[in-house]
Amino acid sequence: MFSRLAAVVFVLGVVPGSLWLGGALPPRDAREDIVPFEVRTISAEEEWRDHVSAICGWERQQGRAFRKAFRRASSPADVEFLFNASLRLSDESLAIFNRLDTPFEYRREVRTLRRLFWEERMGIKNARDAFKSRRRGAFLRGVRRFVEADAKSSRLLAQLGVDGCNVKPVSIPPNQRARIV
Repeated sequence: MFSRLAAVVFVLGVVPGSLWLGGALPPRDAREDIVPFEVRTISAEEEWRDHVSAICGWERQQGRAFRKAFRRASSPADVEFLFNASLRLSDESLAIFNRLDTPFEYRREVRTLRRLFWEERMGIKNARDAFKSRRRGAFLRGVRRFVEADAKSSRLLAQLGVDGCNVKPVSIPPNQRARIV
């Protein structure tokens, strides 16, 4: 039994070691096609843009889900639930956006974006409240407020060069369509 164990240790340990010392096996560091590590420096601006782009991508996915859910909403309770979910999404996105370390060059634009995001949130909130109380005019004003702020923020993000934030603008239904509220 001991002789078998000694033979296994010899084959697994001594033979490759002697081949390597003899030059039959290349050393681990001899490969020139493998780079041990690469140092990439990303500027603060690029990092900020990447983070904002990730937020936009997440919001775009959520927006598709909300659009699909709004089409399938069958009761006022469903619509109210979707408005509440939209408000939560807006709050979460704004909180993530506020935690980002903003480069000095974008401080003014970020203040404008925060104001526009707040306008979007207030438009959703006003539309939800008007929907609850069945006030059609106030509902349309809330939706318009949201759409206008969304369009402005999308344009500003596109001007800043943030990828993933270019979304189709939301259209407000014309008056001749069916009543919303």
